[in-house]
Amino acid sequence: MQPDVSLIIPVFNNESYLDESLSAARAQEGLSLEIIIIDDGSTDASLSKIKAHAEKDPRIVVIAQPNQGVSAARNAGLGRASGKWVAFLDGDDWLAPGSLAAWHQQAEQGTLDCLLCNGFSFKTDPQAFLDTKPLAILRKQPWDSTLTGAEWMVQSVKTREWPHYVWLQFCRRSVLESAQLRFRRDMIHEDIPWTIQLALAVKRLAFSQPPRYGYRRNPSSLTQSRDAAKVHHRIASYLKVGALLKELATGQPPPVRKALHKQILREMGHFLGLMRKGNVSRADRSQFAAQFLAAGLPGMMFKSCSNYREAAATLKAWYLCHIWKRQKA
Repeated sequence: MQPDVSLIIPVFNNESYLDESLSAARAQEGLSLEIIIIDDGSTDASLSKIKAHAEKDPRIVVIAQPNQGVSAARNAGLGRASGKWVAFLDGDDWLAPGSLAAWHQQAEQGTLDCLLCNGFSFKTDPQAFLDTKPLAILRKQPWDSTLTGAEWMVQSVKTREWPHYVWLQFCRRSVLESAQLRFRRDMIHEDIPWTIQLALAVKRLAFSQPPRYGYRRNPSSLTQSRDAAKVHHRIASYLKVGALLKELATGQPPPVRKALHKQILREMGHFLGLMRKGNVSRADRSQFAAQFLAAGLPGMMFKSCSNYREAAATLKAWYLCHIWKRQKA
C-alpha cells in the first residue's frame, strides 16, 4: 500500500544530533509513513546510528552513498520515495510530535499541491524551547489564503519574506514528478532554484502557521564558516543564483518576471556582503567581480530598484566590482 508520506532525511556527519532527529521522525503517528535516510558518505558514526534505528523501525529505508552533497542525497531520496506526499528533514533538525499528521490532514482537506509549513530555530533541547512559544521563522505569510505558486512568489518578494526552505515544504509527489523537479548539484544554495521551479509548478498552495519544524542553529554549518574555501564556494554559488534567476525570469508574465528580477537585487546583496567581509583573496575577488560584471547583473539590479537607497547600493556595488576587478595581485 502506498504510504501517505515519504520523509526524506539527508545525513552527513550528524552523529551528535541523529538520535534526537531520528527519534522525532520515528515518533510521528497518525498516518502511514516511510522514512528514507540517505547517508552521504559520512566519516563519523552517522551510518551506524542510522542502521541502529533502522533495526528497530521497519518504516526506515537506508541509502548509503559516497559523498556527493546534500542535493545528490535529496535526489536519491526522491528517487526512492513512494509516498503520496513528500516532506524533508535535515539530519540535525527536529520535528514536533504530530507534525506530519497535521500537515497531511490540511493538505488533503485543501486538495493542495503544496503546503508551506512553519518552524522555529533552536540551539539545544527543541521540545523545551518549543514549549516556551518561540518566535516563528515565518511571520508574513497569507495564512488563511490559497494561492498559485506564482502568486505566492510575487507576494513574498513584495513583503520581503520569500522562504527558500525546502524543509518547510510539504509537497504532493505527483506534482514534483510531473515537473521533473530535482535539486541542482552545482550550487550550495540549492533551495533557491528548487523553490522557484516548485512555485511555478504549483496551482494550489496554502499555509500552516503553527511552528512545528525545529531548525538547529549549527555553528559548524557551511553558511556560518569563515574558511576561505567555503566562503569562495558560497560566493560562486550566489553568482549562479543571480544568473539562474535571470534565466528563469525570461518569458514569465510581467508580475513574476518583476519579482524574480527584484530577488536578483536581494541575492546579489548577499554576494556583495561576502565579497566585502568574507575571507576572500584579492585574486579571487577580482575573478568574482569580473564574472558579476560580465553577467550583466548590475544593470538588471538597477532596473529593479524601487527607492533611492537600493539605487545607491547598486551603484556602489557596480563601482566596487570595477575596482576589485583591477586588483589582481
